Amino acid sequence: MFTYNINGKASRFFTYADLINCGATALEHNIENLPLQPDTWRALSLLATQILDPIVDQFGPISLTYGFCSPELVRKIAKNRNPHIAPKLDQHCSHELNQNQKIICDRLGAACDFTLVSSNNGQPIDMQQVALWMCENLKFDRLYYYGKNRPIHISIGPQMNQFIQTMKTNADTGHRVPSKKGRDETAIAVINQVDY
Repeated sequence: MFTYNINGKASRFFTYADLINCGATALEHNIENLPLQPDTWRALSLLATQILDPIVDQFGPISLTYGFCSPELVRKIAKNRNPHIAPKLDQHCSHELNQNQKIICDRLGAACDFTLVSSNNGQPIDMQQVALWMCENLKFDRLYYYGKNRPIHISIGPQMNQFIQTMKTNADTGHRVPSKKGRDETAIAVINQVDY
């Protein structure tokens, strides 16, 4: 049996607790949202070291809105009217196993959603510019962009696809729907063209 210290450092700026206890649902429902797989702990550290720390260096402190998601937390979120999750695709479950001891997300890696607030005036930072900087400067697996004032979803994984998917929210249903997508240089063009 392995043990990790949830309060231990995952990277220069983040503890494991920062990456695990950042979603409201787990706290509201008192769900012990702990990774059980050693590879999940390693992936969370890589996410923090390779993606989040450089973002903090460039833009300042970030606010994590959603991080690691245990199978129990998936089941709870899935009961919402618009859960906005896709556990088999979104990498928030990292290397965790389902009740049948099968990997939940074949993409592996780890993911989180975050936003930034300017430390100078308390105003939101334009997340389109953050996404553009990430596409130009970081190696990642997937980036989901939801809007200039919305959190960004970012992941790492074995393939490091450098893939971006822009998503729009349907005003009537509240459902998120895919818009433009791209990889590598095309990803930079896509994020430059977004108008929301």
